[in-house]
Amino acid sequence: MKKSGKVVAIVQARMGSRRLPGKTMMDVAGVPLLERLLRQLQGATSLDEIVIATSSEPADDVIAEFGRNLGYRVVRGSKENVLSRYIKAADASEADIVVRVTGDCPLHSPDTVDEVVYTFLDSNAEYASNTNPYTRPDGQDVEVFTTSVMNLASTFAVDEPDLEHVTLWIRRNPDVVKLDVSHQPPINPSMRWSVDHPDDLEFVRLVWACLDRRGPGPFNFEEIMSTVTESGAEPGKAIINEGYYLSIFNTATAEAAPPLSLGKSFAWLERSEQVIPGGAQTYSKSWRHHIRGVTPIFLENGKGAVVTDVDGNQYVDLVQGLLPNILGYAHDEVDRAAYERATHGHCFTLPHPIEVELAERLCSLIPCAEMVRYGKNGSDATSGAIRAARAYTERDRVAVCGYHGWQDWFIGSTSRNAGVPKTVQELTHPFPYNDLDALEELLASKSGEFAAVIMEPVNFNWPDREYLAKVKEIVHKHGALLIFDEICSGFHFQLGGAQKIFDVTPDMATFGKAMGNGWPISCIVGRRDVMKVFEDAFVSFTFAGDVSAMAASLKVLDILEHGDAYARMTAAGTKLFDGARIMAEAAGLKDTFILKGHPHWATFAFINENGEDDPATKALWLQEVTRRGVLMLTTFNISAALDEAAVNIVLSAFAHGFKRIAEARNNGIDPKEWLEGPVPVPAFQARS
Repeated sequence: MKKSGKVVAIVQARMGSRRLPGKTMMDVAGVPLLERLLRQLQGATSLDEIVIATSSEPADDVIAEFGRNLGYRVVRGSKENVLSRYIKAADASEADIVVRVTGDCPLHSPDTVDEVVYTFLDSNAEYASNTNPYTRPDGQDVEVFTTSVMNLASTFAVDEPDLEHVTLWIRRNPDVVKLDVSHQPPINPSMRWSVDHPDDLEFVRLVWACLDRRGPGPFNFEEIMSTVTESGAEPGKAIINEGYYLSIFNTATAEAAPPLSLGKSFAWLERSEQVIPGGAQTYSKSWRHHIRGVTPIFLENGKGAVVTDVDGNQYVDLVQGLLPNILGYAHDEVDRAAYERATHGHCFTLPHPIEVELAERLCSLIPCAEMVRYGKNGSDATSGAIRAARAYTERDRVAVCGYHGWQDWFIGSTSRNAGVPKTVQELTHPFPYNDLDALEELLASKSGEFAAVIMEPVNFNWPDREYLAKVKEIVHKHGALLIFDEICSGFHFQLGGAQKIFDVTPDMATFGKAMGNGWPISCIVGRRDVMKVFEDAFVSFTFAGDVSAMAASLKVLDILEHGDAYARMTAAGTKLFDGARIMAEAAGLKDTFILKGHPHWATFAFINENGEDDPATKALWLQEVTRRGVLMLTTFNISAALDEAAVNIVLSAFAHGFKRIAEARNNGIDPKEWLEGPVPVPAFQARS
């Protein structure tokens, strides 16, 4: 049922900006910035009234007088407690529905406001926004909510960020019915149109100077967007939502987080070590990668982005099972597809048509895919691809760059080579990433002997311009096949993999991890003439035709192709990426905390004054972060289930962790003194 009632836009504005004082009334092509915004909002047909909410500080008298002279209702209140200002403004205007707009957005557009408001009115939601994920530039933000849910926030929100940013409590409260509004194209989510720095102000001045030549306005989004393009103005470069991250950081403390209750985890580990070598089936999932005695060892269940350990502690999971759970744990649609397929039989005597359906789908999505063979995990796929390459070229040697699994042919080239015959070890040759000369030198050193070059086309380091294309040229010049190992990158950045992003088509590629959202499935894809080798090169196992995993994979591809999962991942990953950097800098750790990679998959490290890895500092940070409800290794593995509530938990944990590290450094304390367990030691390093 469509909601009814008075819809009031409340514009929060004051003169005391920390980064650009007085910006609200600054000149924008002959008109005060605030007036630019108000004129734009006047074009929104969904609004019954526009109210200005400013503070009671004397410095804001100018805003109050200006607003009243223009005929607007002006409500004044606390400088710090912006939420209370909204309550007063809603009461004064007898609002039933509030539209939150900040006063530093002179390039807002009435059609953007209307689209969010009307969508909200037609829903059963109590809160709606167009910021999760962003499908409009920063500065086109719209939040809509009922006064009743705002009053609840006023009753229960007590933390400084909640009061300053108005809707944080609402956004993270699981009982509030929320709606994310995505705008139709053109979509430009990464541009900055709000004003918080001098370069932002210069940008909007240039754009408005051009807009004024079009007429009196108000202007819709497409008109503004085309004017931005025509003007050639460069948007500001500052991180979006910097103030939000700093407010979370400012409320954090440097105090040690209380220990977790982990008695059941330790008991299960004791039992496990009696019957399971190493206590886990996957090395990277064992206690060795965590701080023993500090972090959980066994998990009980997971839903969305949250997991629960055997002791009942909950964590936002930034490991996501080593990347497979791209949509989050226990995804209803994916699991239902697998279950429904299994109820009709699971592991058949003969092939099932779904094998063909999935193969056809993969061939339509992946540039190099003309034929497909399936596996259950990444090592199956990479090992099968290497066997096919050796059979096709009738050569033995392989050049590798990245991590390619546990099988003899690759792991023998690492320090974890126990049990691998020396003759096998000698056939695999690592080469560094983004170094064409090194690859050329390697292949030339054993001319005519290399069957394949297998590499991760992208991981935490982005390829240099033309690097992958040049790699392909070198590989083919030497008569070898190029294999892209896209087990990690394949579906995590976009459908089609890195080969589609960088427009370089390999001879073969391997995919897995996120392909089934946790259901075990991988694949080898490639050129028809190469893939036909599998008719003779023996790669065959009972569970390669697992129809339940294939049903899950088809559903995952549907969701990734037709939904907003990637946009959600980008939104969450960007917030964690930007927030971590802002907080590290605020803690004085800008040159200590290193973060690199893609918003969907990034890695971090702490380094000392000599630029060397500092595992003890990282361990102390992870100790604090884990005890505050975030499960991590050394990467940010982002899933589409990482919602705003989860992101807020992570950012808060990060803030406490950074302040704890800064406290140790400022007092000359060795991080090991504050660690309550041994520093984890990685098995080996394969990625350069």
